[in-house]
Amino acid sequence: MKTICIFITVCFALNLSAQTPSYSISFSCIPSHENGFAPSEVDVISHSGSFKITEHSESGKTQSFLLLGEAIGSVNQFTFFGTQVALTGPMPKALANLSSISVLGQDSIEKEIAGIRCVSCGKNNWCAPSLGAAPAGWPGTSMPLEATIKYGDISYLVTATSVTILTDKDFRRSGSYANTFNIEKGRTVVDAKGFVELFQLSPPADVIRY
Repeated sequence: MKTICIFITVCFALNLSAQTPSYSISFSCIPSHENGFAPSEVDVISHSGSFKITEHSESGKTQSFLLLGEAIGSVNQFTFFGTQVALTGPMPKALANLSSISVLGQDSIEKEIAGIRCVSCGKNNWCAPSLGAAPAGWPGTSMPLEATIKYGDISYLVTATSVTILTDKDFRRSGSYANTFNIEKGRTVVDAKGFVELFQLSPPADVIRY
């Protein structure tokens, strides 16, 4: 586990030269259909092309996803039958029909969400071009501040409630977000094969929900 954490930290540090926006965004969530699944809140932290997405349930449980780029992959952190797991694997794939996503600025319509100017970027999606690219698996050609998120058969609407712009200083060793992209301590780190061996179950899908 220590080796994996060090590897992720080193690769992340080497990527700091990419000048992409850094931010922390809080979203409110509602199910896309009646009696559907939706977290009560979602938080997204971005820095130098890496993302941490944390879902909060009404019961207080959380599940987080570290999206660290194609070269490193992703980490799904969740609790499974009482075991705190960090499931490593490839980056998630977008399930939305990419051909239906319009180009930013194609429409003249725009609106403000959580104090940020947004433009239409696909059916019912509103993106903030100033915040850069969206996380893997999210719709839109830029970071959506209002959109329907789809993971397999699960879908829910997110709407940003607050946006905080961060700087490199926030992610340095003494910063508030220094350990954001590290695997949490105490978790059992496994890939899909290791998950099967640990729980004697079929490999999990891209995401596992509480």
